[in-house]
Amino acid sequence: MELKYYKLEQRDNINIKQKRTVYKLRPNGRLSGQDFINMVAHQHGFTPTVIEGVLKDVARELALMLGEGRNVTVPGIGAFSLGIRLEEKRREKLEDEPDTGEPNARHIKLHHVNFRIDKHLFKAVDEEFRHRKLKRIYGKQGVRITIDDMKQSERLDAAKAFLAENHFMHVGDYAAITGLSYSSAQRELRELDKYEFSGIKAKGSGSHRVYVLQSREE
Repeated sequence: MELKYYKLEQRDNINIKQKRTVYKLRPNGRLSGQDFINMVAHQHGFTPTVIEGVLKDVARELALMLGEGRNVTVPGIGAFSLGIRLEEKRREKLEDEPDTGEPNARHIKLHHVNFRIDKHLFKAVDEEFRHRKLKRIYGKQGVRITIDDMKQSERLDAAKAFLAENHFMHVGDYAAITGLSYSSAQRELRELDKYEFSGIKAKGSGSHRVYVLQSREE
């Protein structure tokens, strides 16, 4: 199996005049939850129903224990812990009124769940990865530049320029060339697909959905 990667130039968050180069792996498809369950069931002789039930039980217990403020290690997977922050409105108020004292507990919200991968899982993934052939994509240089303050019109132009060189575009590609998060890129592409003026249309569905120039789609 061949894996594809590209070079990505990003503006430095501290010094916007500076750029840094990172390497990104192009997603090689997307595996749905049900596909994962079916594969595990097939490999180990359990029914998909059993696998799904166990995963749901693990998820429920993990949510309960994390909600109680515990740090939880799932053997073979990794360690989970909580990250909290002061809600935005309260933080802005404290900046405007610095002498108001400590924030009330009700203004502290869950911000994210930290995850640290189990070292044995990392080694197993790395071993599989090393067996794959890598190929650089997106032309001779393989470089795309992300600009944090890109306007939507600029993002649309960047997408069309990409599609002028490639037959189709994945959500991950759009995220890479615009600097959007994956979820934001997915949401924006769905909006662009609704409007004919965008010139970009969706083809396929689910994990096989790609985006093409309207002229090619026709």
